[in-house]
Amino acid sequence: MSAMDTAKEIIRLGSTAGLSKDVIDLMEKKLALLTSENAELKTKVSAFEIEVRQLRRQLEDSQPVAQPGEPCPYCRRATGQLVELKQHPVFFMQGWKVGHYKCSNPQCGKTYEHDLER
Repeated sequence: MSAMDTAKEIIRLGSTAGLSKDVIDLMEKKLALLTSENAELKTKVSAFEIEVRQLRRQLEDSQPVAQPGEPCPYCRRATGQLVELKQHPVFFMQGWKVGHYKCSNPQCGKTYEHDLER
């Protein structure tokens, strides 16, 4: 039995139990209000379910964003890709390292080093 059927049954019982006409009318108005509110909420739930499906589809289809590389000192583009990481020849005791990079810009393609602190 649905909520709607239950509410109608309550009104029917109330009308046969000797309640005044005013109380029955008030209950019918309240039932109509609840019914319309229920319909609005069902519409909103449907809209939210559609939105959730769309957002999940977008999330599944999304691609990770590539992080920009190290700025190349020759072509000045952020296309330097780390090739190798070695200890710094002088400051290795302090934890410094030297990054060996290669520019992925096809017009440049040069290699260079960059000191990295810890």
